[in-house]
Amino acid sequence: MSIIIVSALVRTVFGTLSSAALREIGAIWGLQDDLESLESVFCTIQLVLQDAESKQRKSPAIQNWLLKLKDVAYDAENVLDRIATFGLRRRADSERGVQHKLTSFLSGKNPLLFRLKMVYEVRKIKKKLGDIADERLKFHLVEGVVENRFGETLESRETSSVVNELEICGRDEEKEMIIGKLVDGMHDQDHLSVYAIWGMGGLGKTTLAQIVYNDDRVKSHFNLQIWICVSDDFSVKRLVKAIIESIDGAVCNFTELDPLQRLLQERLRGKRFYLVLDDVWNENQVAWDDLKEVLRCGSKGSVLLVTTRIEKVALMMTTMDVHHIGCLSEEDSWFLFRQRAFTTGVEEESHIAIGKTIVKKCGGVPLAIKALGSLMRFKSHESEWLAIKESEIWQFSDDENDIFPALRLSYYNLAPQMRQCFAYCCLFPKDHVMEEKQLIQLWMANGFVPSQDQNDLYFNGHLIFKELVWRSFLQDVEINPEGNVTCKMHDLMHDLAVSIMKHETCNLEGGKVMDIPKTLRHLTFDMSSISILDNKRKLKFPGDGSLRSLIFHGFAYNIEELSSLSKLRNLRALHNQRPIKKWPNIVCKLEHLRYLAMSCYGIKRLPESLTRLHNLQTLKLKNSIDLLELPRGLKVMKNLCFLEIQYFWLLLCTPPGLGDLIYLRELSIFIVGQDASHQIDQLKELNLGGSLSIRGLENVSNTEDAKKANLMTKNNLTSLSLLWTDGAEKTHSTEYYEELLQGLQPHHNLETIIIKSYQGSKFPNWMSALALKNLKKVSLESCRRCEHLPPLGKLPSLTDLDLHGMDSLKYLDDECYVKGEIPFPVLTTLSIYDMPNLLEFRRGNSVENFACLKEIKIRRCPKLPGLPFLPTLRSLCISGSISATLLGSLTCHLHHSTI
Repeated sequence: MSIIIVSALVRTVFGTLSSAALREIGAIWGLQDDLESLESVFCTIQLVLQDAESKQRKSPAIQNWLLKLKDVAYDAENVLDRIATFGLRRRADSERGVQHKLTSFLSGKNPLLFRLKMVYEVRKIKKKLGDIADERLKFHLVEGVVENRFGETLESRETSSVVNELEICGRDEEKEMIIGKLVDGMHDQDHLSVYAIWGMGGLGKTTLAQIVYNDDRVKSHFNLQIWICVSDDFSVKRLVKAIIESIDGAVCNFTELDPLQRLLQERLRGKRFYLVLDDVWNENQVAWDDLKEVLRCGSKGSVLLVTTRIEKVALMMTTMDVHHIGCLSEEDSWFLFRQRAFTTGVEEESHIAIGKTIVKKCGGVPLAIKALGSLMRFKSHESEWLAIKESEIWQFSDDENDIFPALRLSYYNLAPQMRQCFAYCCLFPKDHVMEEKQLIQLWMANGFVPSQDQNDLYFNGHLIFKELVWRSFLQDVEINPEGNVTCKMHDLMHDLAVSIMKHETCNLEGGKVMDIPKTLRHLTFDMSSISILDNKRKLKFPGDGSLRSLIFHGFAYNIEELSSLSKLRNLRALHNQRPIKKWPNIVCKLEHLRYLAMSCYGIKRLPESLTRLHNLQTLKLKNSIDLLELPRGLKVMKNLCFLEIQYFWLLLCTPPGLGDLIYLRELSIFIVGQDASHQIDQLKELNLGGSLSIRGLENVSNTEDAKKANLMTKNNLTSLSLLWTDGAEKTHSTEYYEELLQGLQPHHNLETIIIKSYQGSKFPNWMSALALKNLKKVSLESCRRCEHLPPLGKLPSLTDLDLHGMDSLKYLDDECYVKGEIPFPVLTTLSIYDMPNLLEFRRGNSVENFACLKEIKIRRCPKLPGLPFLPTLRSLCISGSISATLLGSLTCHLHHSTI
């Protein structure tokens, strides 16, 4: 039997009832009494929800009551949101002016008819809800305290760090045994040996494989290491491509199997490699034989390690041994539980006795032990521990695996909002890499994140994300090459989420077609495995507009032809990955949208009607290489938090008055214009984070305005680009440009800075280790008047340095170095392009050279005579006009680098 969780939805409706826009229209329409009555009835029902949700397994009648309540709560939220949206539109029309009000009246809904309809809908919902409230009495439900653990739980462990996913307990012997088999030389005569680890879900197969993979003995034994997550898609083409991309660290553009196979064999030939295929489900011998044949090209001693839940798969693939990973012993289980449950170091005797009983119920499965241990961390009273130990959930299982009751217990003990956020993640397929930022934006769009103020929304979402990671509902947290935090869900956690949301969420893959049922709220189409020519289907959405989230992965579906999108009047989130040639006007009529992501390749201008989306919080414009203009009226979209534009090179200007968007926390590009509504002081009150590019700095009217941008206070910014227009007429003195750049000092949390076409002759003093201690990447381009670099060699975190088009620079000179210290202590990548007068890395006596430099790219540096000895160098790329002496100096690098 599936479980109906409605408490979090009821909380969301409470939030809508208290919104300022709704209260304003309610007062004008004479709906105050009706809205207060709705709030009162919801409050009455909320008191018994905890008891009802816990009793529904034994009572189909209670579960049916919860289903009816959930449907009415969704209807209530939709109607209330429509009224609140009308209020937002009314405010925006007032800001736009009388002429726009007239146009809006003539082209939109008749306000009088709309008002009458909404009053009728509110009263109809009030009647339904009253009947449901009366029905609760026959179940004799016990009133309890309304759960309010969100703030308490998160704030109590604000200082806790993200859990280390490599924590392991009780596996030392297994680790040593596996490493021994991999490096003992017994299989060095085989071109490919296969070792398998198998066992039930949640035992830690992946974790065991990870600690083996990262062991120094394994790293030194093999020339090349590759890790691939397989899951249930054992397509040989996909796996070959994934292995190539893992080796190269870049996207492979080949699409046909034959060139992919030849390229992979080229990469593996002559190397003793170690390849891990994690989470394999394939039982097809032919598919395995095809992949194995491609891999038989490395040096003798190459090893493939497989992890799987299926013994048949392990036996089919292995040529060595099969290791059956077992459950943890009671002693190790208790040790792992204590790590999570007693992090304060205080262990009550009564808690220990109860805890050991709880641990036994986990059956030695680490995933269950960690989840329950994290749960007990916040339960201080003996009665709370007893409640978990004696919960009736232990008696139920929809799965033959005993781990599910433990996971469900952990889930039910989450704060209601966290339950929604976790369960929503099943919208993505198994093993999907999810970005934290996108998850939070989608949670926000669906009203899952509680907040007293719009400014707190994203921060509270971040706290929920951290908590779900701590409790092992999310795992494998990493930072991707773009600097975004990513995560995955364990397969069993994904199964748990699906079991909770199976009537509300669906993930359609490949060629599957279905009529969308009325109960469905969230839908994903994964079209990555089919071609555009194969896609002739027409989607049929229910006429009642129940769908809240619609996500298209892959490029096969043409959203421009999706006429039935007009039925989705309550849609909150729309994500489309396929490039569109023409902006679909129907999107601008989906007035409840909070999240909109579109691939805009070929789009030059966005329609002004986009500004009708007054609820929009996130606007993502991907592949916007042709985009020239954004809607001028964007400033009326007061709820906008994220304006993310990818590839904005042709954008002529940004809309006026962006400073009015007080909730904006991420803005990809700001173009300074000559009028006041485009001046840089528009950034003054915006608490921006992420990446920000400021273009057109030659239009800053005076240096004091630069200081008014308040970049120094924007502590969430990670990347900042300061761009003058290349070739723009020099209208001010050199000193003016220097003072201007000095006024644009960023916060010390900044990690990347790009300065382009700066017309001063020296850099500001804030480009130092004291002011920018966290700086990891610096790019200085076309700063043609600067004769000296800032003291970049002192930056303790600098890993990447790009110097392009600095015509006056002759030396990476003394300012970069610190007497008695190694300059550029962690620099790994250096690019030097178009430097016509560069004579030397350092003037005068040599110093100890770059300690960590691995890659250098030099292009068109005709006067550079040579390079210092760089012992850690692995890659050297030289092109364009260079000196003969530079070529001659390369011999010292030939033995240890690729040229």
